[in-house]
Amino acid sequence: MSSQPEQPDSESESFTKPSRQTSESGYKPSRRQSAECISDQDRLNRTRLVEALATVLSGDNEHHQTIGLLGDWGVGKSTTVNLLKQALWARREQQPFLFGTFNAWEYEHTNNLQAGMAQEMLKALSSYPVAPNRREGVGGGTREHPVKAALAPLVWWFCVRVPMMFRFAVALHGPRLLVLAILLLLMVLNLSWHDVETMAAGVMAAGTGAQMVMGGGAMVALVMLFRQMKSLLAMPLAKEWMTYLKLPDYGEHLGSIPVMRKQISALCKVRLNPAFGRKKRLLFLVDDLDRCGQEGIVKVFEAVRLVLDIPQVTVIIAVDQRIALAALALHYQALAQHHRLSNPQAIARDYLAKVIHMPITLTAADGPAIAGYLESIWQETSGAPGSPSATSKPLPATVADSVAHPAVQLGLSEQQKQLFKKWVQHFGFSNPRQLKRLHNSYNLLRHYYGEDGQFSVGESSTLHALTRDLGSPMLITLFALEYINSLDDALLRARLLRLVTAPRQRSFREEGDAGMVYVDPTGKINDDVLQVVGSRFADGEGSMVQAVEPFVLPCVIQDDENGGPGVGQAAP
Repeated sequence: MSSQPEQPDSESESFTKPSRQTSESGYKPSRRQSAECISDQDRLNRTRLVEALATVLSGDNEHHQTIGLLGDWGVGKSTTVNLLKQALWARREQQPFLFGTFNAWEYEHTNNLQAGMAQEMLKALSSYPVAPNRREGVGGGTREHPVKAALAPLVWWFCVRVPMMFRFAVALHGPRLLVLAILLLLMVLNLSWHDVETMAAGVMAAGTGAQMVMGGGAMVALVMLFRQMKSLLAMPLAKEWMTYLKLPDYGEHLGSIPVMRKQISALCKVRLNPAFGRKKRLLFLVDDLDRCGQEGIVKVFEAVRLVLDIPQVTVIIAVDQRIALAALALHYQALAQHHRLSNPQAIARDYLAKVIHMPITLTAADGPAIAGYLESIWQETSGAPGSPSATSKPLPATVADSVAHPAVQLGLSEQQKQLFKKWVQHFGFSNPRQLKRLHNSYNLLRHYYGEDGQFSVGESSTLHALTRDLGSPMLITLFALEYINSLDDALLRARLLRLVTAPRQRSFREEGDAGMVYVDPTGKINDDVLQVVGSRFADGEGSMVQAVEPFVLPCVIQDDENGGPGVGQAAP
């Protein structure tokens, strides 16, 4: 990196360089980062979709359903499922649901992935049901009395779990348990307690010698009887008769998978159809599948067959369709030439069509939703009133600031927020995970280099309605590099990277149309952006790109068609 932060004299809220303070010196970068977690609130306008799904799932649909929740990485699939769980929990009086989750990424490298899925199903079916809300009082959550909250799981264990265990045993081993119960009943009917007392009294009155003789005689008789039965059964004729009278059983040669499926199916039937009370349904989520490797993705799809076709069970497979289709296409690549489709991609789509009954693709959020999402990030990280991490009062950045500015605000000023939103819209960023990463990177840049107050001069055609300045150079450079590194076209990435890293002596307005040949065809890397990213960061500290590039997520380095440096490589 091109510069080192100055150490403050005392503990401070941020490491800033006083020489680069903005006119809005009352705003300092926050020490709180935006965490990667599942949200309890709808920040991307998914409520309409969630309510529609909850209405369908809680309707008269007791058959099995498999829903494919598709979308790019970070688009909010896990959060959407969490909101769906909350909506179904709010409808529990209409239709009660149980919830389970199988994290494919965690089980990817286990010895038996099917066993992991069976174990998560067992947890979902045998655990005390709790509200899916991550925080109490959010999304319909209620606060129970402490005594009731402590006793409810214990009462549930005796009233629900123990009877379920007996019903499960009967469902799997009904005939054997019936025979055992009949034998016990006959023994009780033919041998009363009075008979037992009479026999015990007679033996005790006979003396020690008689007791030993009777006990020894009984043991000898039992041993002789056992040996006699064993010898009879070992005779060739007896073995032949046993072969005729017994049906063949090949279950021991099938392995553990059929046993797991049989037990899961039986447990679902018992748990979801209680002897008393309303019928229940299970919502089972297969998450983080697109984080696995190609073999792991195929294994998870094979493991999903354990829970397919089980009534009253809805499986949601949350996955990036691009990753899933590519993994399945690679798996069936050798078979494609012998298949009527002759195309591994088409075979992969047919495979998903057999597994997924209802596909749902989460599209990019619109402008108002993105603006609201950014506001929620800023509220969360600034410590503003009403935010989860709010403090009682703003903390001063330094001792000097506490004297000059007794109410220092943490986070972004209103002007910086407007610039952030404007450039997010300009570059077309809509992925929630990407927005969080950009916000965290910009916050760290402000800590490392100080306030981004060196506003570039010159009129901007992009921001003419907001300001005559191009705004924050670090912010624009950060967004421009993120946009370039996220492009799908490797050749365009290489060309644009050379363009932003090469020293520019003149603007494109002076060069004319010939200079516009290398500009991004989508118009994102325009003359305004190049005017900023091509400028010097500060005296003796290199260019703006060199200063910001270490804080940008890199991508694959690849040479372009002319043999020049590709993405992640600066031009010489």
